[in-house]
Amino acid sequence: MTLAVLMGTLFFAAALVLTGAADSRRRVRVLAGGTQVPSDASEQPSLFTRWRRRDRAGEAMQWVTAVRRLAALLQAGRSPSLVFGELATTSSAADPTGRWIARLCRDVHAAARVGVPVSTGLARFSHGTVAVGDRQLAGTARSVCAQLAACWEISERSGAPLGQTLAGVARSLGSQLDAQAARDSALAGPRVTVRTLSWLPVLALGLGMLMGTDPVSTLLTTTWGRLALAAGAALSIAGRLWTGALLHRAESVTGP
Repeated sequence: MTLAVLMGTLFFAAALVLTGAADSRRRVRVLAGGTQVPSDASEQPSLFTRWRRRDRAGEAMQWVTAVRRLAALLQAGRSPSLVFGELATTSSAADPTGRWIARLCRDVHAAARVGVPVSTGLARFSHGTVAVGDRQLAGTARSVCAQLAACWEISERSGAPLGQTLAGVARSLGSQLDAQAARDSALAGPRVTVRTLSWLPVLALGLGMLMGTDPVSTLLTTTWGRLALAAGAALSIAGRLWTGALLHRAESVTGP
């Protein structure tokens, strides 16, 4: 029984480490317009990869596509109050972000048909809950809605054309997502290192038991073993918190 539990633990640890290593080898593909995102969407992921990772970069890129389509529709002469209805019919619903964009377009279009300004509908979405299951993607959704609401409000008040403005918003958003993808790629290696180092003590215990020793009993039944266990656990937790803080600080950097 002990051997079975041990082998299961070792297998799970190896799966986590190998999955993290696959993250660090992500390549970058170039989309139309020069926007670069990691190529996770074009590669067939492993079972563990599908379970643990979603294509956040690909989902975020749907906002760039949506804003570009809005700009194209407006430049083609569509009414600013009706473009969301046309966009709703072409929005993808294959993932949470796509479904949320489609819902946004439908609700804004329905509100515009009964006289609610588009800027008001967009502002409501920019402050509400974004049900996409990811904090980073939810932040992107609220940011894009706030920018669109500001553009529509200025247009509604001044009559300024929206096509060129939205095209600039799409370019700016694409640049931001490029920077985010670059940060994610740069931090993939440190994340794998942290994950690997976190599992090394467990792997060491397993190897010790496979070699015929009993390190678990030593750690739990002897004074020095308990001291070593407490010190090791404290240092492991402190190291994980420290490296987590460093990664969070690096992720929060948005520019020079």
